[in-house]
Amino acid sequence: MVSPAFPGLFFCFAAMALLIFASVTPPAWNRVDFLHATTPSGQTVFGVFGYCLKGGACSHRSVGYDLTLDGASNVVLNSKVLHNLTYTMILHPIAGGLAFFALVFGLLGACAASRVATIFMALTAAFGALVTLVVFVIDMVLWNVLKNRIQDAGYSAGLGNANWFTIGAFASLALAMCTSACGACGRFATGRMGGEKF
Repeated sequence: MVSPAFPGLFFCFAAMALLIFASVTPPAWNRVDFLHATTPSGQTVFGVFGYCLKGGACSHRSVGYDLTLDGASNVVLNSKVLHNLTYTMILHPIAGGLAFFALVFGLLGACAASRVATIFMALTAAFGALVTLVVFVIDMVLWNVLKNRIQDAGYSAGLGNANWFTIGAFASLALAMCTSACGACGRFATGRMGGEKF
């Protein structure tokens, strides 16, 4: 018999994987980014902890960083508000951590046939979905403002795949919350004394 916790467990795993990809961005990995911009000097890609030039130097990894565009002195990116918004990028790995804890509760719910663990999976997934939604809204504000400023200056810029990983993770966590909440109402295995395992 398939555990009632299994569907929520699957969606928690999917959300965790997507948030890991969204967090491992420049300067750690250039293939996933939130924004990429091209100037005559080359392409700059922006991530959670900094930015990189394609095939070139990267900024130091830090929570919150200065927004600069190589070879574009006519673009003002690093205003105080936009700079402060880069600090909120830390919410991506935090949301990934919440998805991981929801996954752990899901494993306990599935392997130990525990209704309580399944309820905790639903609660943790709900909190993770809320954090992911907040950071996705911030992503849309921050990276679209930067994209528009770069394009207004005559350069090309586009949103990166990390944004879509984030919204995918939100959808997965929302589904995890719903399926695990429904699963918590399902039938669980009975223990030796005839009562349900909690």
